[in-house]
Amino acid sequence: MPRSFNLDQAIQRPKELMIWLYENQGAQRFGADNRIFIVLASKTNLEDSWKLKRDFNYVFKEIDNFLNTATVSTKDEIVFSYKKQTYTAIAKILFVVK
Repeated sequence: MPRSFNLDQAIQRPKELMIWLYENQGAQRFGADNRIFIVLASKTNLEDSWKLKRDFNYVFKEIDNFLNTATVSTKDEIVFSYKKQTYTAIAKILFVVK
């Protein structure tokens, strides 16, 4: 999670976070491809969120639930800029919060 966002803000305005993630990707990894972003977040200590990667059962259960229920629509369109070019992609975000 970027330092300029807090968890509540990101959950309330996910498009802003997705645009930030697209616009701040490294040049070597740049892509305007459609994406699913998965954000792991610890409610008790955001800095410990990386530890959720170890909880495979919980994380993959959340991912499975998301993939089984998510739909794609025009609301998922993201317009972002990268190196003075404008791009459009379809993006979804899943917050796995524990």
